[in-house]
Amino acid sequence: MSTKKPSNRKPAGPGRQEKETPTPRPTSGTRPTTSSTERVRSTATPTRAPRVKKELIFNRNNYIILGAAGLAMTLGIVLMSGGAMPDPNTWDENIIYGSRRMVIAPIMMLGGVVLGIVAIFRK
Repeated sequence: MSTKKPSNRKPAGPGRQEKETPTPRPTSGTRPTTSSTERVRSTATPTRAPRVKKELIFNRNNYIILGAAGLAMTLGIVLMSGGAMPDPNTWDENIIYGSRRMVIAPIMMLGGVVLGIVAIFRK
């Protein structure tokens, strides 16, 4: 018993005709042409499109201000660090709750955040 494979082609209905592609015929005195499935290699040299200069989101000054903001925040973290007691048996509040850690370092951190915001929104 023979089985037919189902065809994926739609039957030609009214107003719909299948187009046949003509096969190329060689003309007299010329080489026979290649079949339509083979690619023809181009002998022309490829040309490149001109490079378009991409604009950055920020300009040079914005990046400088952003770097200063990063440095200010880093300096604030460094100022907050430390606090080791010289003697483990004593507690000195001036080392932990000094003005450097409680006032100067947070101001540096907030200043860095403000500089970062200024760098982003500055045109």
